Formats: sequence, C-alpha cells, structure tokens
Amino acid sequence: MKKILLSIVSVVALVGSTYAQNLTITLDGSATDISGTAVNHEIAGAVSDEHIVDFIVHNQTGSDQSWIVTRRHVNNPTGWEEYLCWGLNGAIGNCYLHDPNAMWSSGSENVLADSSGRISTYVTCSTAGTATYRYYVSTDGQTFIDSVDLIVTNVLSLEEKPSLSVNVAPNPASDYISIKATGANNASVTIVDVLGNVVLKETVVGSNGKKINVTKFRNGIYFVMVEAEGAKAVTRKVIVRH
Repeated sequence: MKKILLSIVSVVALVGSTYAQNLTITLDGSATDISGTAVNHEIAGAVSDEHIVDFIVHNQTGSDQSWIVTRRHVNNPTGWEEYLCWGLNGAIGNCYLHDPNAMWSSGSENVLADSSGRISTYVTCSTAGTATYRYYVSTDGQTFIDSVDLIVTNVLSLEEKPSLSVNVAPNPASDYISIKATGANNASVTIVDVLGNVVLKETVVGSNGKKINVTKFRNGIYFVMVEAEGAKAVTRKVIVRH
C-alpha cells in the first residue's frame, strides 16, 4: 500500500524583477504562488511512472510568451528516472522521457497572455532515497525567469519524519543573512545560485543559527537548502542585492 504525503515548504515572498512578479507558479487546484520554493512529495515502495504533482505556470506579463521548461537534477539517486509533460491551459501537452543529463530543456510552448502552462511530473524508482528536481522557466533555456523545486522521498517505512523550522533573514540581503534551524541539533546548509552552482556550505548548530557574510555574492537569486539527519529537507529563496 502506498502512502503519499504532499507538503509545501512555506512560501517565500517574491522580491525580484518585474518580469518574475508577472509569472507565478502554483500547484494544480491551488491559488498559492510557490515559485522559488519547494514541494515535498513522499512515497513508499517501488513505483513506475508515478504521477507526482502538476505545476501551473501563469502568464501575467500582459503579452504572449514562448516559454521553455529546463529541469535540473539537483540530486537524483542511482536508478531513479524522472520525466515531465509541458502543455497549455491544463492540457498534458508534449511529454519528454527521462534524460540522464543534469540539465535538460523541453521544447518551447507559446503561453498566451493571461493563460497558463502545465508541468506534469513523473518518477520511476525502486530504491529508498531522496531526489531534488528543479524546474526553471525561461524563453531560451539559459536566462531563467523563475523556478520551483520538487523533492521526492522514497522511504522504507511510513514513519513520519520530523519537520525542520527554518528562518532566513533579512530578505533581500546586502551584507549578511542569518540562518536559524530548529528541530535538529545540527543541520547542514548549502547555498546555490540559479544555475545550481554551490557557493557555500556551512553547518548550523542548534537554535543559535549561523550568520553568513554575502557581501561577495553577486546580485541575484540564491537557494538556501537546509538538511538534517532524520528530518525533511527545507529550501528557502533569498535575494542578494547590494
């Protein structure tokens, strides 16, 4: 018997370009903007072509947009396969089989103004582990407008993992960010840029947190991923603006 648990890591307010503010990403059936955050999905046991979640990409730019979806394997356990379908206005659209490359881009879809596209995600796996897939939206597969993470965990038992409470402030940041994680004695922090490059790895000890200097970071969007043994991973988005 499979038990699927779906949870949304808390939404971080978008503070970015006007373009990004005119693109929102929601879960199918929800009005909550989750762009720049992560969705956790838990399964138990072997699955084949398991339909995970559908992300709805809303075009609020006021004009038609030819958008591409780029998928990045932030982490993909050995033997796991992921594929997606990218279509318009709720339709399945074009489906793309698993591609082993860490970065892969779909074909372009013309999303009309005040319309939407749908990213349907599927996973095949037979081993325990956790995969993190990041889905970017762009016009060229290189200059990314926004993104959303999908964290899929296949567990050996149905025992519920404890949740981490993570706070990252200030946001936007210019000089430093303070990261606090409660729910675990020690947590690892990885900060990556929008291209998936790791810019920093640190350890947060207890509720005292960690103060990280970002004065040498380039202006832009960064993802703060916090992990602790036996707990669900948490991702936060932070803007660095000097």
